[in-house]
Amino acid sequence: MAETRTVMELVNDPARIGVVATADREGRPNVAVFGSAHMPDELTLVLALGDTRTAQNLLETGRAVFMSVLPHEDPMKTHGCRVYLKVRAMEDEGPNLEAAKARVAAISNEKAAAMIRYSVCFDIESTRPLIDWSPR
Repeated sequence: MAETRTVMELVNDPARIGVVATADREGRPNVAVFGSAHMPDELTLVLALGDTRTAQNLLETGRAVFMSVLPHEDPMKTHGCRVYLKVRAMEDEGPNLEAAKARVAAISNEKAAAMIRYSVCFDIESTRPLIDWSPR
C-alpha cells in the first residue's frame, strides 16, 4: 500500500497525468485520460464525467482504478500511484454535479464543463505505487 499522504499529493498535483481504467459487466476493459480527478481527503477520490464509456462502466460495475503519473525526463525518476476505487455516489444533478462542472471550467474551459453529466465520489479501497513487483 502506498503512503496515503503521498497518494493524495500525486493525485492532486496539477502536473500529473491521470488515467482511469474500468470494465463493463462482461469484463471488456476501457481506459481514459482524466484531468478532473482530485482527492478532497485521504479516503475519497472525486471525478467529473461526461456521458462516456467510463460512466456507463461505472454504472454497471461501480469499480475503477485511477493511475496518477508525474512524468520525468529520466523514466527511472517518474513518480506515480495506482488507486483502487469503489463508487460511493454517482450523481447526475445537484450541488456536487455543479461543483464538478465548476472545477472542470476552472482547470479546462466552459465547453468542457458543459459536457459533464456526472459527479462521481469514490471510496479508496487500496493503493499501490506506480511500479510494484509484489504479487498483491
